[in-house]
Amino acid sequence: MNRFKTSKFHNAAAKSPKRENCYNDINVGSLKMSCGNHLKASTSFIAFNVDKGGCLGIIPLSDIGRRATTPLLHVHSDFVTDMDFSPFDDGLLATCSYDCSIKIWQIPESGVAQNHSLTPLSAFPLHSSRVENVLFHPTAEEVLASSCSSTVSVWDVSQNKVKFSLDSHKDAVQSLSWKEDGSLLVTSCKDKTIRIFDPRKSSCTVETLGFAGIKDSRVIWRSDKGHIIGTGFSSSRERQVAIWDIHNMKEPLQRIGLDTNTGTLMPFHDADSDMLLIAGKGDTSVLYFEIKDSGSEYLKQASVHMTEDQHKGMGMVPKLALDVMSCEVVRLLQLTKNSVVPISYLVPRKNLKDFNADLYPDTLGPEPAITAERWFQGNKALVRKYYINSGYLRVWFICHSKRHFNVCLHRHLQPNIETPKPTIWSASSSSSNIQKDATTNSTNQHPASSQSSNQEPVSDTNVETWKSFSGVRSSKFRHIIGVPMHKSTNIENIRNLSMSTFGECDGLQLNKEFVAYPLSGPGGQIAVLPHNKPCRLPDSGMPVVQCGSTVMDFVFDPLDVNRMAVACETGVISIWNLPSGGLTEILDEPVEELKGHYDKPNIVRYHPNAENLLTSAAYDLTVKLWDINAAKSVITLEGHNEQVFSLAWSADGKQLATFSRDKKLRIYDPRAQVTPVLEGPGPEGSRGGRVIWGGPDGNMLLVCGSDKMSHRTVSVYDSGNLSEPLSVSEINIAPSILIPFYDEDANVIMLSGKGDTVLYAYEVSNEHPYLFDLTHYRVTDPFQAIAFFDKRVCDVKKVEFARAIKLTKTNLEKIMFQVPRIKKEYFQDDLFPETRAKWEAAVACEEWLAGQDGEQSRISLRPPNMKPLSEAPKAPPASKKYDSTKELDDFKSDERRKEELVTAMVEKLGTYDEDPLPQDLMEGVDDDEWDD
Repeated sequence: MNRFKTSKFHNAAAKSPKRENCYNDINVGSLKMSCGNHLKASTSFIAFNVDKGGCLGIIPLSDIGRRATTPLLHVHSDFVTDMDFSPFDDGLLATCSYDCSIKIWQIPESGVAQNHSLTPLSAFPLHSSRVENVLFHPTAEEVLASSCSSTVSVWDVSQNKVKFSLDSHKDAVQSLSWKEDGSLLVTSCKDKTIRIFDPRKSSCTVETLGFAGIKDSRVIWRSDKGHIIGTGFSSSRERQVAIWDIHNMKEPLQRIGLDTNTGTLMPFHDADSDMLLIAGKGDTSVLYFEIKDSGSEYLKQASVHMTEDQHKGMGMVPKLALDVMSCEVVRLLQLTKNSVVPISYLVPRKNLKDFNADLYPDTLGPEPAITAERWFQGNKALVRKYYINSGYLRVWFICHSKRHFNVCLHRHLQPNIETPKPTIWSASSSSSNIQKDATTNSTNQHPASSQSSNQEPVSDTNVETWKSFSGVRSSKFRHIIGVPMHKSTNIENIRNLSMSTFGECDGLQLNKEFVAYPLSGPGGQIAVLPHNKPCRLPDSGMPVVQCGSTVMDFVFDPLDVNRMAVACETGVISIWNLPSGGLTEILDEPVEELKGHYDKPNIVRYHPNAENLLTSAAYDLTVKLWDINAAKSVITLEGHNEQVFSLAWSADGKQLATFSRDKKLRIYDPRAQVTPVLEGPGPEGSRGGRVIWGGPDGNMLLVCGSDKMSHRTVSVYDSGNLSEPLSVSEINIAPSILIPFYDEDANVIMLSGKGDTVLYAYEVSNEHPYLFDLTHYRVTDPFQAIAFFDKRVCDVKKVEFARAIKLTKTNLEKIMFQVPRIKKEYFQDDLFPETRAKWEAAVACEEWLAGQDGEQSRISLRPPNMKPLSEAPKAPPASKKYDSTKELDDFKSDERRKEELVTAMVEKLGTYDEDPLPQDLMEGVDDDEWDD
């Protein structure tokens, strides 16, 4: 009946924080390849890789939000390959590096200041090659394991001495992991073998075939269950996860194929909840698996969490640092290119006021179970487990350092022999959630708790507060929404789509009437369809453009919707006139053929505003300008040393920019000279790239390429100075070339690559760092290409600023990109300035060659019946809400009313103390008259 049992953690859901709750403004840069996960966390600090030599970023775990600078600690002379915090001291950090060394550091309780200089506690003897892994022992203090090439060493940290050396590997060790009790060590190796060692006997107890792929693999222990979990690649480069029983390692209990991405999978296991989380370097997803002890499915995927940015690295936060009052059971820290994002897995519970003790079984405490000397002698012991009690949460904020933590542990919570479950507190919770657990019975309290009355009360002023988010750069396009249009607008049942287009070919072309994409098979076929006629294509017999040889590149004429240019492998550039309404039969006769290149042309582009002017680049290292009417080359540009990857005209059509395999950017003024007027270094990668013009003033070059580590990048250059880029933004690791689309009205660049699932969007600005993240558009299934319409098709009434067509393996699907606005009844003139009529010619080819520069007209997109938002009447001031305090002030009791009445009467009557009496004013007799 086990298959019907439901784990209480089955519905644990990942929660991505708001940006203000992340560790922001961190510049990670391009990281070198290593077997480490690039990030580790203790209960107090986060350590992560940066690209600045041998530096690590060190920030407090509680220091969320923005920061002016990232505190860096210079630990090695070269890139840090791996790092690990001691489980018994949250400030003790071990690091290893490309410089063949291992060092131990003590992070101060106050953290690390900017470019802080520390002296290592110890530096181990240099190795023969770079050190790939370091890992502290889980039960014994001052014991460390490391791997260098094919050797694993076990060190006595206090003596800087190797105690045991494991040399059974036949190739480089890729990962290692201690068993929970510290008695065994498991490793994965480049020779595709998983081995289990008893380090104190320097012997390999068992070995088995792990993963057939040669790329990096990982292995970890499943707590004390006698299982090993591994991730790696198959011989066909499929990423896999598997689980083995150490008592029978011949075959895994289960092996699961995941996908064919290239990033190394990083597994994380939480022993208390038995949750397995897997994240791949360069991925945007985190997989959650439940682990079962029996049955056909030992590993069962429970959920997938999609992240906004790609993983550069990942680490797990220790159990003592979780917010138990929010039912947080696991927290991962995702390292991205400019932030560390906490990903919390929360178990949904209705009652969050009380501590949900069933979610938190006894967990490992922060005290070592045994000394290094005794462990080396052959003894072993388990780390004492503690019961997590929310009643002691407030103590953590005063004793946030593990060194103070241990003091408090002994003072308040020293394990009692008579108490089966000693109490420990959680390491992190907001002060609003801190409350006494009134239901805790005496059996769960340590006797020392009765002395709490002698302790000083905890003041809220001592509680450590987190940084608040101070704001981000405001942008009108910050929250772009990509909305797939209705399926009735799709073209379905695409057959024979070419999956092997050349790197210089975008693979999809679009204008107001037609959409075109290449087909596989001989003859150089291109499908050209009217996109405004959605349908299901026939299985066969569809009319196409048949070019006669392999298509290298193709492009529509922006000034003539019925004309298309195709570069063919035969060295000919053919010009085709397309019938209005679409093809009705196979088109195999071009209207013109341009011949003049001595080798295959690989790029064709039309001039943006001069009609009948075509540009092409070829393997003969020349760029030619063609007069189509005369069918001849009019200008030949020189100066390239290797193949041209990309070329682009400036918006005014005066200058031409190129990017080539020799990693050079060049700018030409074709009418002035045939050699470059400017030249400078481009992206360092050699896989290909794209260059376009952009920027608010149109004087920037935006270059998509890759760096030496195969990270896809976008660089911004000033077209007046190509000596170095203004900024470089790293995107991710992927094999495809990023293809840019630039919207000059919005100053937004969108990037797509073949096989991607994300369309990246950035705003281009004159302010540093020149590229600002916008909301990226994500899809479930990979697309082959994305092409954009011009502004004429946008529905401004829906605040649609861009529209595109997405090509998948079977469909053509339309997508609207909108900006969320409230007053949609008004024309959003702040989003839609007058747009350039890119479909109208400004000059003829002959006029442009003669030196004339025409300017295309600009038109307004405002419908005649829509009022501009700038002219909308201002909203009247909001009516004041009813204020009950006025009535309370006016209310008076009966006694108060009497008192005020008497006071008023007295004031009205006045004071008569000094006034004469009435009889004093009357005439009377003299005194002597009374005698009579």
